[in-house]
Amino acid sequence: MTDSELPLARPEKTPPCRPGTFELGLALAGAVSGGAYAAGVLDFLYEALERWYAARERNEAVPRHDVLLRVMSGASAGSVNGLLSSLALPYAFTHASASTPNPSANPFYDTWVNRIDISGLLHTGDLEGPNAALVSLLDSNELDRIADVMMRFDGPRLTRPYIASPLKCIYTVTNLRGVPYKVPFAGAGPSAAHHMIAHADYLRFAVDTGNGPFDRAWEYPDDLYVGYPKTSPDRAWTAMRDAALASAAFPAGLRYRQIERRWSDYAQRSVAVPDAHGQVRMVPVGPVERPDGDSGAMYRFVAVDGGAMDNEPFELARTELAGSLGRNPRLGNEVNRIVLMIDPFPEPDALGPADAGKIDMIESMLSLFTSWKQQARFKPEEVALAMDDTVYSRFLIAPTRHATDGQAFVGGRALAAGGLGGFAGFFSEAYRRHDFLLGRRNCQWFLAEHFLVPVDNPIVAGWARDPALACYLRHQDGVTYAPVIPLVEACHPGDREEPAPAWPKGAFDPKTLEAPIRDRLQALYRVGTRRWKDKLLTWLAWRTYARGKLMDVAMTRITQALRDADLI
Repeated sequence: MTDSELPLARPEKTPPCRPGTFELGLALAGAVSGGAYAAGVLDFLYEALERWYAARERNEAVPRHDVLLRVMSGASAGSVNGLLSSLALPYAFTHASASTPNPSANPFYDTWVNRIDISGLLHTGDLEGPNAALVSLLDSNELDRIADVMMRFDGPRLTRPYIASPLKCIYTVTNLRGVPYKVPFAGAGPSAAHHMIAHADYLRFAVDTGNGPFDRAWEYPDDLYVGYPKTSPDRAWTAMRDAALASAAFPAGLRYRQIERRWSDYAQRSVAVPDAHGQVRMVPVGPVERPDGDSGAMYRFVAVDGGAMDNEPFELARTELAGSLGRNPRLGNEVNRIVLMIDPFPEPDALGPADAGKIDMIESMLSLFTSWKQQARFKPEEVALAMDDTVYSRFLIAPTRHATDGQAFVGGRALAAGGLGGFAGFFSEAYRRHDFLLGRRNCQWFLAEHFLVPVDNPIVAGWARDPALACYLRHQDGVTYAPVIPLVEACHPGDREEPAPAWPKGAFDPKTLEAPIRDRLQALYRVGTRRWKDKLLTWLAWRTYARGKLMDVAMTRITQALRDADLI
């Protein structure tokens, strides 16, 4: 395939941004149980857009520029929230503030606060029956049951002109089979080539949201079309659900998933490369051959956690918006395409060992695995742009909480889900409710105080000169700014400030986990040792030592993590 055959390099190029419109991409980072926080952010974001556009329909004195959500990229829990958004946005639904009488009517709240809980993940149904196999430490069937509820969501149809059709959804996965590449070099014969295997993968979907005509210019050959109304069963929606569950399949903890996709999708992979004149062109980077023994149109592989390779899929959202243009305008007075990343855990991981005399062989191997993961996620070009104050094409929402004594917490320390590597939120509904409501509060203040562009940006310059709209302007350090998404009615902090949720200390007793963990360990033992469980010594060792030791380790770590987070 030549670069002229790639969809992003076709003659008409990527369509220009709609006049008077900020086009948005959302990058939803991996978050484990911190997905409840991201769900709260999304719920408030959608409510703010909904109220603003409703006020415009009533001809109220509100800003008249447009916002259009074009793409959502997700990793792990971010993919689940992306799937939830695709399922819910074509319909009207209740938004779940702290005072909402029935927050369970909200699909984001219902999924993340009510349903995803450790009690279900410790069930043993997946380990029962003669054909049961040991595939994950937790009962992943619980996620399938929750996904089935998500897929059935519906309600009164609601047209949302601020959601594109198609809404592009991109979910990262770790492809355990891999995609083979061969790079030819000058030399003697066909053996002069360098072979590589790519494991960082993603799947793309083009969701027909029904918000106006489906724009074929934004549908590419490697997109799987997903339409409305949903039918049951629906192959495309099932593929999208499976991709989200694969992206969220935390290694060993949750079940890996089998994915099937068109082999031809990989021929669409490309990168933007500047030529000698500074013009961007798309260069194909698709694999040149299929694995030995494979044939047919489809390609199967086993997939796990997308966050292991790309936990902050910012670049996928950015390149989708930029397309063949290669880059989005960055200066404040030019920006029209913006990527907003929602990351519940933006803080750095702990550094590895520094003293060779203080580790052993096992620790060095574990550190190597951690290093592989961290290096796969490191993107120096994004670091450089994030440090540039003149870049207005990328923004971040991350947790911020102020304690009653005035102390400020950011990142995972602000979340009840922050302990145990992000798993703590699964232990208590009170933890997840806290994080959901904190997400709504943080989003409100982000939209009001930070999601701004200079008033000389042509998209907002017209209404910014209107005296009736002066109340929406912000003045900081001698510069006047306008909000990308104006807050109106009950979304405005002056009318209804989202309250800071009370820290849920004492909401959970770790001792309630002892019996479910013991039952789960026993079931794992039965399945994992089925071929040799009749050996007396093995049975005695398990009964007298191993099970008790594992219980002690698990309960000690859980209790200490919750105590460190000041939750118990």
